[in-house]
Amino acid sequence: MNAAIRTLQLTKHFPRTSGYRDLLPFRQKQRVTALDGVDLEVKEGEFFGLLGPNGAGKTTLIKLLCCLVLPSSGTARVFGHDILREEQAVKNLVGLVSSEERSFFWRLTGRENLQFFASLYHLSGPQANKSINELLNLAGLADEGDIRFQNYSTGMRQKLAIARGLISQPQVLFVDEPTRSLDPVSAQTVRNFFKERVAGEGKTVVLATHNLNEAEQLCDRLAIVDHGHIIALGTVQELRSLFQSHEGCELQVRHLSEPFLPRLRQIDGVIDCQISNKYNGISILKLKLSSRLAVLPQVLQIMVQNNIEICDCQLHELPLEEIFVHALSSRNMNKEN
Repeated sequence: MNAAIRTLQLTKHFPRTSGYRDLLPFRQKQRVTALDGVDLEVKEGEFFGLLGPNGAGKTTLIKLLCCLVLPSSGTARVFGHDILREEQAVKNLVGLVSSEERSFFWRLTGRENLQFFASLYHLSGPQANKSINELLNLAGLADEGDIRFQNYSTGMRQKLAIARGLISQPQVLFVDEPTRSLDPVSAQTVRNFFKERVAGEGKTVVLATHNLNEAEQLCDRLAIVDHGHIIALGTVQELRSLFQSHEGCELQVRHLSEPFLPRLRQIDGVIDCQISNKYNGISILKLKLSSRLAVLPQVLQIMVQNNIEICDCQLHELPLEEIFVHALSSRNMNKEN
């Protein structure tokens, strides 16, 4: 699979201003590092996530890749085109969806807004109208296309922003906090739209978010970003295996007594086991294992051999929220050391 995006030591500094004294020519300028030597590769057709807290550098990275700001050092390529030397070629390949609504004309209808932005890409009248009709249908706004933008709900405005991002038929779509300020139902509708209608068409999508549920639902791979650095990279499962210290499962069993638990604890790889509840003759057994694949079969075998009836088995994986916390805390510990 080809790379849609490659960055090499991509760095961006911004001047820090705290008052009028910073404007004096002889005053030493302070700076903030938004990105610090980022090396990254995004595959063609991948739904890639940038996950991190506010101020981590996610939006700065997207703006650099869209040629909206210049890097302080390093470089990047979008489908082989250099963001510094081939700016126009890169801009022809990318689209941007953000949660900001200030770039829309509130007194124009949704259709008229899209016609304006289509003209910026030099789309002809018939070509633009055909594309706009398709996008309004795609975004579920076919019946609202002739309503003024100021009368749109927040969810409708976000859908129109997605349609605008797709109007140039980009090969790479950058999406910055698409569900911010949306209610849960509207947010889920937008996520489904991205998963089924945008990524489903084979486009490369880069999503910047601090919404853990959103990242886990949508992304093939994730980069956890903090203070301008990528501190972890991989699929959710790869990140889970990197940061979790144990695997858990919960068994519903019959004929299990407390005296039997020490026998389970003697099995190599059983970190802990506890009976958490009993009802109607069924006990809930919670297990912490070093490896489910290696240890769980042994646990089940010894229980069956001792006439313990297993009614149900539920596996518990480390939530993405805990992976995120572990990644950030690991970085902070490394900095202190």
